[in-house]
Order: sequence, then structure tokens, then C-alpha cells
Amino acid sequence: MRTALMISPHGDDAAAFCGGTLAKFAGEGWKVVVVRVTDDRRDSVGLSLEETVKANAAEFRAAGKCLGVSEFVELGYETDALAEVSLVKLRERMVYMFRKYRPYAVFSFDPFGLYENNQDHIRVAQAVDEAFWVSCFELHHPEHLKEGLKPFAVCERWYFGRELQHPNHYEDVTDVIPKKADALLEHKTAMKNLLNQYQLQLETWGKKVGIIEHSLNVDMKFLVTLYVTEQAKAAAKSAGWPEGKMAEVFRLARFGDLEELFQLSGELLPGREEPPKRYSLDIYKK
Repeated sequence: MRTALMISPHGDDAAAFCGGTLAKFAGEGWKVVVVRVTDDRRDSVGLSLEETVKANAAEFRAAGKCLGVSEFVELGYETDALAEVSLVKLRERMVYMFRKYRPYAVFSFDPFGLYENNQDHIRVAQAVDEAFWVSCFELHHPEHLKEGLKPFAVCERWYFGRELQHPNHYEDVTDVIPKKADALLEHKTAMKNLLNQYQLQLETWGKKVGIIEHSLNVDMKFLVTLYVTEQAKAAAKSAGWPEGKMAEVFRLARFGDLEELFQLSGELLPGREEPPKRYSLDIYKK
């Protein structure tokens, strides 16, 4: 069984950015592990810190169940404060996750993504990106080895973001979009906080939008479902796919400049099954 490890700075990032792909992998028999880095203690409207932490933790798990997540990990860092955390210390936690779960694929924010103003996203992206090679070095964090862990190299790096500089992979999630929408809807506390942000901005603008008010005060299912669906349709359209298809967008990386060499000369290890094909990376032999 292959493992996919999603490093989620906040509880709702997994569903919002790659929920369809995670649900698809889970449906194909992968073990999906999601790590929530922060506690989302300020992501709410009208709740205390304690109530917010409790609500977001429960909703994180409920959303993960919609996607078929096998295991949840809580690192417990204070939300919206990762800029104050040592990047080396944060990277060590990522290295530990890689060595413990030994994932085939890791999902993370792209450290080179555009228009990202959330420092939690940026810091996690930087820590994960550097952990990819640090986790291979036995002299980095030898305390892990004393616990019985071993150096480990992730095969696939699935980077996502608000806007990617060089997207190269579109994952077909047409059949699992309802699961992604359901997962995002489980994040009621976070979604309400997000909608409240838009309402405050609209008030400053001097206008109101009915669907925002309805979603805040009555039911947000229509708006969230519409957003998820239209976003996925737009991604598929940018890939040149036919109407009706839906996608999630990534910068998928594996062996970099050595991809072609490894494709041409790689031999299957004894007892191992063929790795999954990735149309954006694989060189298919006729």
C-alpha cells in the first residue's frame, strides 16, 4: 500500500487545495495521512479561543473522513504565528513525518507559488521543500534513527497554491468533486470566518452581496459547492480538457533533470509493482 502525506498548515487547506486528489487516491487504495501543522485557534467568528480550537479540530477530522483519510496528525503550533517559529525546527518536524510514514507522495504548498500572503503557508512550504533532501541524510537528526527510523526519500512532490508559477499536472477529479465539496462544508467554523472576511470588505466597499449574507446566516452549501465545482471546471479548461471534466492543478516534481535518464534506464526492483503513471512526467514507450 502506497502512502500519500498531506502537510496542511490549517485544517481546511487539505480539502480546499487537493481534496479531490486525496479522495481519489484513498479510493484507489492508498493510505492517506494528513498533518495539521497549526491549531486554527483564531479561525472563527463569535467563539472563544478554546471553543475555536475544539470546533476546528473536530471539523478537521470530519472533513478528512469525507476524503477517506486514514490517519490524522496534529503538530499543535499556534496558528498565524509560524513566522516566529525556527524554520530549522519546523523542518525537523517535516523530516520526522517523512521518516515515520515513508510516503510515496507528499502534498504541500509550493514555496514558489504566487500571491501568497499567509506566512503559515509560506513557512510550511519552505520547511517541507527543504525536508525532501534533509530527510535523506543520516547525519541530519540522528535522534530519529535512535527511535528506529531510517533516512528516507519521497518519490513524488505534489505542490499546490493560490497560483502556481509553473503548473505541469492536472489531476482528473471529476468523479470525486462531491467528496471535496462535502469535506470543505465540514469546515463550518473556518468557512464562516472566511465569509465574514468578505462581508467586512464588502461593507468597506459600501455594498452587500446576497449570496454571502445567505451563506453566513442560513446555509453555505450552495456557495461552497458552486465554488468547488467552478474552480475545478476552470482548471480542466486550462488543461484543454473537454467540457464536463474537472481537475486540480499541481506542480508535480519527481527526479528533475534526471527524469528522462531514470525513465530510460530504470529497472523494476524484485517484488515491486510498477509505479503509478503520471502523464506530466512519464515518457511512454511505444
